[in-house]
Amino acid sequence: MLSVAVIGSGIVGSSLAYHLARGGARVTLIDRAEPGGGTTARSFAWLNANNKTPRAYFDLNLEGMRAHRSLSDEPDLPGIGGYTHWTGNLIWAGRDGEAALRQRVERLQHWGYAAAWLDAATTRTTLAPHLTIADPDAPVAHFAGEGWADAPGLTTCLVDAAVRHGASLRVGTDVVAIDTTGGHLTGITLAGGERIAVDVVVNAAGAGAAAVSRLAGVPLPMAPTRGLLVRLALAGAPAGPLLHAPDVNIRPDGPGRVLLHHDGIDTRLGDRDEVSPADPLVRDLVAAAIRVVPALAAATTLDARVGVRPITADGHPSAGLLSALPGYVEAVTHSGVTLGPLLGRLLATEILTGDRSPLIATFHPDRFLRT
Repeated sequence: MLSVAVIGSGIVGSSLAYHLARGGARVTLIDRAEPGGGTTARSFAWLNANNKTPRAYFDLNLEGMRAHRSLSDEPDLPGIGGYTHWTGNLIWAGRDGEAALRQRVERLQHWGYAAAWLDAATTRTTLAPHLTIADPDAPVAHFAGEGWADAPGLTTCLVDAAVRHGASLRVGTDVVAIDTTGGHLTGITLAGGERIAVDVVVNAAGAGAAAVSRLAGVPLPMAPTRGLLVRLALAGAPAGPLLHAPDVNIRPDGPGRVLLHHDGIDTRLGDRDEVSPADPLVRDLVAAAIRVVPALAAATTLDARVGVRPITADGHPSAGLLSALPGYVEAVTHSGVTLGPLLGRLLATEILTGDRSPLIATFHPDRFLRT
C-alpha cells in the first residue's frame, strides 16, 4: 500500500487526503492547526474563473468550478453541496476601470464564460434591490455562474470523509524534516521527534509551503500577499449575489452575516498579521460597504482577519511530482478554494497511477528548477 503524508489540512490538502484515501493509499494528514483553520479560513472564497489568464489558467479554474458542483454527486460526501452557494456575481468599475472591465467581459464571452451586461436599474430591480450604485449610468457585469463557498465547512467534510476511508489526522504538530536516502524520499520527522516512513510527501502547506520546500531542498519561489477580511453581523442581512464595487467587495457569509474585502485596503496592510475591528482600515472598508449597501449601517463588526495568500512567483499553481526528488509533490496555489477539489482529484490520480492531467500540464513544479 502506498504511504503518503500530506502536509497542510486546508482545502487543497484535505481534498488530496480524501481522494488518496479513497483510492487506497495510506494517508497521514498533518497540520499545526485544525483542518481549514489557516489560509482557508481567511479566504474570500469566491468561486470563479473571472480574471484568470492565460487561457490554461482560466480553463483550470473553470474546471475547478465544475468540480465543486460534482462533489454533491459523491455518495460518501453527504451534505457537501450545502457549503457552496451559486449566487452569481456583479462587478462594476469607476470611470478609470471601465475599459479594462469591458475588455475582460469581451474575453470571457469569447471563451464561452457566462458574462453579460446589465444597467444599474435592471440590476437593482432583478438581482439586488438593496444595492446602491453611485453612478446610475455605470454598466454592471453579471457573471451568473459564480458563487462563494463556506471553505472551512467544505474542508471539514472532506477531512471527515478521508478519515472514514482510513486516513490518519495529526494536528497540533509540524513537520521539521523531510528524510531522503540516495536522492529518494523516505519519510518525515515531526516536531516531537516522531519519524513516519512514507513513500510520498505532498506539500499543501499554503502560506507555509516555502518552508516545507526548504525542508525538501527544492526551490519554490513565492510572492505571498496579505488580505484583510471583515465580517459583519446584521439580522436579516441582504442575501443575493457577490458584489464587486470599485472600493469594496461584499458577499453573504451565511444567515445574518456579511463578509467584506478589497485589494485597495490590502495594499495598506503592510506586514501586519493581526488587525483590530477598531482599526482605521476596518472602518474604511465598512464605510465603503455602507455606501454600496446602506442597510449595513446597522450592522455590527464581528471580527477582522488577515490571511496570507500562497502565491508563487509567477502567480500560477505549482502542482505535481518534482522530477529532482522522487516522491515529493507540490500542491501550492492561489485560488485554492476554487481549485481545491479539482487539484485534489487530479494530483491523487497522478500519485496513484502516474497519469498527469493536461489541465495542469503547464503548472509543473519543475519550472522553478530552471529559474
